[in-house]
Amino acid sequence: MFRQLARLHEAHSVPRIPSMRWYVDSSSVAKPVASTINTRLKQDLKTAMRAKEKTRLSVIKGLLSDILYAEKNMATGPKFSRESDADVASVIQRAIKQRHDSVQSYRDGGRDDLASAEEDEIHILGSYLPEQLSSEQIEEHVKEVIERLGASGIKAMGAVMKEVDISPAQAPRSCIAEIAKKLLVGKA
Repeated sequence: MFRQLARLHEAHSVPRIPSMRWYVDSSSVAKPVASTINTRLKQDLKTAMRAKEKTRLSVIKGLLSDILYAEKNMATGPKFSRESDADVASVIQRAIKQRHDSVQSYRDGGRDDLASAEEDEIHILGSYLPEQLSSEQIEEHVKEVIERLGASGIKAMGAVMKEVDISPAQAPRSCIAEIAKKLLVGKA
């Protein structure tokens, strides 16, 4: 009986057309371009897994975890986006700062082996940041803003910081604020 049903089904069914994926040459398909830091991290995660690079793998996993935490954290709110390079860069800069503090602590404790491991992680994290501005470039930009606003004194700090249009991906806001404060106090 089952054989009769199978023959009946075969006789009345529509012939199956093989999927087009068998006919597409995979080398001709365009590969997606890594447009954001987050997509680059995910691609490098796969590469590190395949290459069995334990240090790079652990750094990338930790960074992706930090990005996910920042996205879900209520303190950062809905304004954080993993697709925004500026937001992801701020997470990377925070991770680098934590590792710099760890390097200092390890050096003070005489653990140069752990300090060198942290420095390797700093190097890996730094490779995901866009080119950072030097303190001279930041100072030059802040001076232009101060002259344009005619600001003087520490009370003008807020107005100057609002007008400085340096991306957080290029320089930490704390560094910009420190330079602005130094210039405004020296001008007063």
